[in-house]
Amino acid sequence: MMTYKVKLVSQAHSIAWGIVVLICILTQAAIFFPLSNKSLGIPLTVLEVALGIFFWQKFVTGWTEWKIEDDRITISWTKRFAFSELKDYIFEWKDIDKVWQGMDPGYYNLKFKFKSGETISFYHASFGTDDFTELIPILYQTFDDKKKLQST
Repeated sequence: MMTYKVKLVSQAHSIAWGIVVLICILTQAAIFFPLSNKSLGIPLTVLEVALGIFFWQKFVTGWTEWKIEDDRITISWTKRFAFSELKDYIFEWKDIDKVWQGMDPGYYNLKFKFKSGETISFYHASFGTDDFTELIPILYQTFDDKKKLQST
């Protein structure tokens, strides 16, 4: 059994975060640009950037632990997105029809399509360090090996 730690992003949370940041920037511009003393603008901007990064880490990103086993993949949340009730996943190899990755608007994703027709997407947080680049080749290789065994 192999275990990988992967950082994921909530697409809905990131949209809300972007809207809040935009409102803060516009509010700051409306307050400080008309003033003759613009020296407060720089410290406030630094504070906003620091808070933006903190809130991104706190509310938008989550951590998962992926276990690749002979008969299944187990995805456990070690840090969930704020205000979410996400469940852990257990995918049986025999139930997976397709695994692929690519770009959705603004995010690198990993998708699973099941024989039932359901599709689940995971959006990878591409900044920072995690085991995603090590996970992908092992995931594909294991999936291909299981497909070959099923077809024989």
